[in-house]
Amino acid sequence: MQRYLVFFICFLPISISLAQPLTSLNLRENYNPESETRFSFHVIKEANQFKISYALTANQFPLENYSIAWERRESYTQREGTAVPSDSASTSSSKTKKGILTFPIPTKPWLLIAKVTNLETKTSWIYFKLIEPIYPVNGWIEKGNELITEKYLPIGSEYRVQGIDSRPLFVSFYKMDFPAALPPFADRESIPDRFMFYDSSFRVAPGSTITPRQQGLYLFQKDTSAAEGFAMRGVDKIYPKFSTISDLIEPMIFVTTQDEYAQLMQAEGDKAKFDKVVLDITNDKERAKTFIRNYFRRVELSNLYFSSFKAGWKTDRGMIYLIFGLPDEVSVNDGSEVWFYKNSKTRFSFVKSGSVYDPDNYVLLRDKRFMETWFSQVDLLRKSRF
Repeated sequence: MQRYLVFFICFLPISISLAQPLTSLNLRENYNPESETRFSFHVIKEANQFKISYALTANQFPLENYSIAWERRESYTQREGTAVPSDSASTSSSKTKKGILTFPIPTKPWLLIAKVTNLETKTSWIYFKLIEPIYPVNGWIEKGNELITEKYLPIGSEYRVQGIDSRPLFVSFYKMDFPAALPPFADRESIPDRFMFYDSSFRVAPGSTITPRQQGLYLFQKDTSAAEGFAMRGVDKIYPKFSTISDLIEPMIFVTTQDEYAQLMQAEGDKAKFDKVVLDITNDKERAKTFIRNYFRRVELSNLYFSSFKAGWKTDRGMIYLIFGLPDEVSVNDGSEVWFYKNSKTRFSFVKSGSVYDPDNYVLLRDKRFMETWFSQVDLLRKSRF
């Protein structure tokens, strides 16, 4: 798999020319579940090249309605780049097209851009990935013949572990349940230690299979003394959704008082007690139903978009998405992502702060000025005003 690659998947929901800087695009549709298309990149660093696996999914129109044009740029502000040849081999189903591009390992960062166009409506989307020569990821997981692009593995299923050479991989398992992100007005961010103590470990040969049995973090490394490897979180099979009462309780931490949250914890999986707390919060049976439906839909989406070494809703971006919803504007520059919400006139900035557990983790720049906006938004959610 890749050694150093940071990526942003980006989108512009109108007909556009490719000749404009990436910093000028509104990328909100990247996090919109109703988006017409979805595009994913996955990069593997081999001995002398990068192998980029991509997948385009068409959600509304037939797949043959779409074309893909590739380009290389040297910076986010560059308006035009150089054309990149299309892959020589690709496969398609009724909804998804998959293919592979290969490039020599670069000496300096550059941007791989895919312009996806609906040939009927002339609507175009821009997706891109920042490729750099150093990245601490050097293996990947497959299920059947499909490469796993998510950062989580449903437990109880069989997977094949792959590395870039024949050396065995050491697997460290961390049972730790990472805490949820702190509110945006906190005076510090919660990040994992650079190195944590694992609960158990085992060794696996590249090409062999494993079946994760426990929920937790699995770190795969050729050399445990090096900050290189790749991590996958073992999750319940229904993930990114939550279904059990015990799973539903923890995400309530952002919208409950200490006493309410204590009552939820004491419910110990009792649905009637859980429902009573939610009803007490919303003061209306229909509002309680609306709250449960919409709040946990956001939990699911946060898990889908932002899963990392911990559940997506626990990350900084997942927390903001859960409370504030889909941003009105998302802009990206080198190493940063900014979300803007028009109603509250609030702007949240995230900066890359990766580790071996997730090189693409982003941390919110916290500020006490967010306190009033945060509690106003939480109050709206408690009244089921989504």
